[in-house]
Amino acid sequence: MDSHVLVIADTSSSPENADEFGRVLERFAQACRAEQGCLSYEIFRSPTQPERFVSIERYADVDAFTAHRASTHFKEIGLGEVMPLLVSRDIRMYGAPIEVPPVQAQ
Repeated sequence: MDSHVLVIADTSSSPENADEFGRVLERFAQACRAEQGCLSYEIFRSPTQPERFVSIERYADVDAFTAHRASTHFKEIGLGEVMPLLVSRDIRMYGAPIEVPPVQAQ
């Protein structure tokens, strides 16, 4: 069974900090991508709200996600640099994907 963990983070900074926030998020993502259990880490910037970023993170399992949150870069960059720039955040975590059978034509 697939035990991946998917995390979707919808975050925003103040408009005046948007570019710095983007640079910090990219540095953080690069460090996260090097983690053994990180399968992918993508960041998307809103074209209409440049201070808004959505990251989609995928980890091998819950242990990999736990290791991510205990990492040095999570503490130094995530907590130390990302968090102070946030004005809002919505973090959602999902378990293993489910298979959805194709719709049969009638």
